[in-house]
Amino acid sequence: MGQEFHSRADYFDMCRTKRNITDYDRAGEISKHEANELWRVVKNFKQEVEDWLRQHYPKLAGDL
Repeated sequence: MGQEFHSRADYFDMCRTKRNITDYDRAGEISKHEANELWRVVKNFKQEVEDWLRQHYPKLAGDL
C-alpha cells in the first residue's frame, strides 16, 4: 500500500510484541487506554484498506 503505511505496520508490530510479552511474562501489562487506542487505530486502518482496495482493485473490494 505504500510508504505511508510503514509507520502503522511498525505500530501494529509493537502492539503484537507487547501482547506476546503480556501473554507469557506479565499479565495485565496492557492498560484499557492502550487497548482502546489500538481499537481506534485498527478501525481507521480497516477503513483506509477498504478505500485503497476500492480505488486500486475494485474487483477485489467487492462488497466490503
